[in-house]
Amino acid sequence: MSRRSPLLVIALVTALVVPKVAHAQRYVTIADSLLRRGRVFAAETLYYYAARKTPRDPGARLALGRYLAARGALMIGATLMEEALYFGADKKVVATYLAPVYERLENYKALSTLPSSPLPYAQRTRAEWLAENPPSIDGPDSASVPLTAGDSTSLGEIALVIAGDTLRAKLDSRVQGVVLDTSWLPRKAIKRFASTYDSDWRNISGVAAEVRIGPYTLGNVPVSFVASGTAAQARVGLDMVAKMAATIDERAGAIILRREGRISDDATGERIPTLAYPGGLWLVRRDGVWPLTGSMARGIIGGHRWTLNARRGEVIVD
Repeated sequence: MSRRSPLLVIALVTALVVPKVAHAQRYVTIADSLLRRGRVFAAETLYYYAARKTPRDPGARLALGRYLAARGALMIGATLMEEALYFGADKKVVATYLAPVYERLENYKALSTLPSSPLPYAQRTRAEWLAENPPSIDGPDSASVPLTAGDSTSLGEIALVIAGDTLRAKLDSRVQGVVLDTSWLPRKAIKRFASTYDSDWRNISGVAAEVRIGPYTLGNVPVSFVASGTAAQARVGLDMVAKMAATIDERAGAIILRREGRISDDATGERIPTLAYPGGLWLVRRDGVWPLTGSMARGIIGGHRWTLNARRGEVIVD
């Protein structure tokens, strides 16, 4: 064998592999465009095609994982993104997308050890603590909780009870967990996480030992803080009620919660695909993708009884 043979082999392999990788990325780009236009199932087909065509391409693996996680398949999505890391994807890029998925899975051990984590110190130390003291839900199989009308930025208001105080909490798809006023920071009911010499409330994360919603008691609930000016108001992310498969009935003034977070497979109604991202929940329609609290989405679900079926990435509208 001549000295040039190894170089020739490398050239041949490169000629065969590079076009395949570029081919897969082209399909990912097209899929991203289709997804933005609301053609979710056409996009899904291309994401799968790209990943199968080049199973070791980290970009294709990451794109499929991101998509499936947004559609509610959190564990599968997380696994695909972990595989993207294994195949050489940029650690910082993957961690940016993987961290919120670990949070929604409440996999705090994985979150606290995530390579190149985007989380600040306070959130990483909170994740370490929650890995040893995981969140919990105690209460009946299902129950109805009063829901009052909210403003244009929320889906209504429910009552939260923390340390004996009742708060009016707006359901807000743009936040995660429970958001409290900064006046809650020194209270014993809140466990705080921060750097030793950092007193800036914007860099502090917290955990509420107990939050009550109707007959349910939620233990070790992640909280964040904002200077709202009143301790009697809060915001609750849809992630909090989505994991309890919430049914929102504005006309009846109620929200039905389910401890196990499961919906019957034969539940009736129009099933509308959703995309869940850290910045909010989006409805997927033929004419585009619309934020849940926007006017287009409100025209679809407003005044109807509808259910968040997060495990299937959909809302079911009666």
